[in-house]
Amino acid sequence: MVAHHRRFKAAIRSHALARELVKRGHSVTLIVISNTRRFRLVEEDWDSVRVVESPDLLWGRLRSGWDPWNILNRIRYLKGNHEFDIVHAFETRPATIYPILYLLKSKPLPLVIDWIDWWGRGGLMLVNRPFWYQKILGRFETYFEEHFRPLAHSTTVISQALGKRAEGLGVDPGTISWIPDGADIDLFIPRDRSRYRSQFGIEQDKFVLGYSALDVIDDAELVLHALKHLLLTHPETVLITTGKVSRRLQQLALDLGIAKEFRQLGFLPASQLPLALSCADVFLLPFRDKISNIGRWPHKLGDYMALARPTVTNPVGEMRTLFTEEKIGLLADETPVDFAQKIFQLIQDEELRLELGRNARRIAETKFAWPHIVDRLEQCYGETLERSVQS
Repeated sequence: MVAHHRRFKAAIRSHALARELVKRGHSVTLIVISNTRRFRLVEEDWDSVRVVESPDLLWGRLRSGWDPWNILNRIRYLKGNHEFDIVHAFETRPATIYPILYLLKSKPLPLVIDWIDWWGRGGLMLVNRPFWYQKILGRFETYFEEHFRPLAHSTTVISQALGKRAEGLGVDPGTISWIPDGADIDLFIPRDRSRYRSQFGIEQDKFVLGYSALDVIDDAELVLHALKHLLLTHPETVLITTGKVSRRLQQLALDLGIAKEFRQLGFLPASQLPLALSCADVFLLPFRDKISNIGRWPHKLGDYMALARPTVTNPVGEMRTLFTEEKIGLLADETPVDFAQKIFQLIQDEELRLELGRNARRIAETKFAWPHIVDRLEQCYGETLERSVQS
């Protein structure tokens, strides 16, 4: 497996898949970008997965698969005597695809390419990168996102929309597998809402809304405006967030007069995150109707479901399908008023709130636990190996 993510972000998808494969007796090498290291490639064990951290001379978000030094180090590593049966590329940025193409020249192997975000052509790049980045690297982003897709023996996609986009690029529909992100049902377990509130400075008598993120805080303005409306009918409500602390959102909360009810907990250790999120009564997942949302699957949803809490979201992309088929939360219009009304409905109806939470945990256990997701991946790998032999 070769990823363009830094190690801390690789934990979300590629490492989670690799870890489950290792549990089943497979041998997996995962190449990621070092969080901070600029020199020297490091290889070590990470939950029984052989992880190779490649150095990168860039910084911050630019450590995302563009550095020629990173590419060179990966090529040098892959020149070694490695026995692989299959190669899985997580996206196709230069530091991912070029080392793989170099490897395949000398060792023809079946190639699987993963697609996890609608980035170019009006996608996530417009909301997650500054204007100068879009202008300078926008065309390059779209080229690398699309150009190499037809080379894959198989394609794994995180959303059905990306599957359709792959078809439009010439990928055979029969080689596309839908692999959404999973739920860690062992780490995120249902806990009493009041047990850890004092640890995170949350009053016991509050109704707590939870919003989890990493470094992408998308559509959160909708949540803050909804909170302002909700406080008119239920003033004993607070919103907690985890992940990146946003000055912009804090200023918006000040402008709206709801700063006391808005608590940013920041980045938390993996052991603390489930405890903080368990303080919530209801989770929020703002998901406006735009290309970047249509083409993605929010990883936080697995955590939400596993914690046995209902979620309020918008009927867009994969969320429309899932929340229509499974009773795990409520769908709201993209207006703050309707979002607030759906939250208030759950505040008033405790029986409904608990029922939706139980359903969410059941769906996490029976459909989205990582072992179920990796069932799909193993099937994809088996079909890929068969196709490569036939070709």
